[in-house]
Amino acid sequence: MKTSLLTAITALLLGGAAGSQAAEFDINGMALGMSADQVIAKFQEVRPDARYEFVKWKLPEGTEWVANGRTLYNDLANPDDMEHERMQFAFTGLGSGNKLFAASRELKFRPSQRPTTESVYAAAVQKFGEPSVTGKSATDIWAAWKFGADDARAEKLKSPIACIGTSDFPVGLDDFTAKKAKQSASMCGIYIDFVVRGDPTGLANELEMKMMDQLHLAQDFQADNSDARKRIDSAKAKNVGNAAPAPKL
Repeated sequence: MKTSLLTAITALLLGGAAGSQAAEFDINGMALGMSADQVIAKFQEVRPDARYEFVKWKLPEGTEWVANGRTLYNDLANPDDMEHERMQFAFTGLGSGNKLFAASRELKFRPSQRPTTESVYAAAVQKFGEPSVTGKSATDIWAAWKFGADDARAEKLKSPIACIGTSDFPVGLDDFTAKKAKQSASMCGIYIDFVVRGDPTGLANELEMKMMDQLHLAQDFQADNSDARKRIDSAKAKNVGNAAPAPKL
């Protein structure tokens, strides 16, 4: 029963289904391309007791959209056998559908339910396919996947690429992120970073994953800017007709 339980837990860690053949660009069910509302609803379904904050950006004429989000889960009901999880999300603007383009996850396993590092890595391969590059130490396994198209297999790499930062994880699709993505779109594509850390006995302690779609960000940013300009121009035209008269000079 213990082996079956650990196998089931591992299958759920990455949000994948057994027997899946095509790569799935999601972390625990929160998929690239989902709208902000869909991501929030999915997260609340997966972690109803977690804390979270989703930050909105605002156009000068008043329209708001979700730009980024952070979550925190600590199983406080089991302080001696606690599971911890943090996630981050970044979204495009309104013109491109306010959709998820980057996500990260840090998960520390419950001490009583630690899977093996090998089984967590196997679950990642089942979900995303054979990695572009991978490596291992006595305690850890890391891998990366680089996809040049939405439905393609991961391309082979000689070494990992620094496509997704940790300290500079995007806070939304702004000018800086769009320019950076335009320069690295062909190099990074849709990129996934994965590392599972454990101990010399083979049991895993924690999992870290990052995922980002840089293939479509330049196009999405153009759509966002076009939509923003239309909204601002519309507000400007309305204001011209409804504004108060100029003061006496």
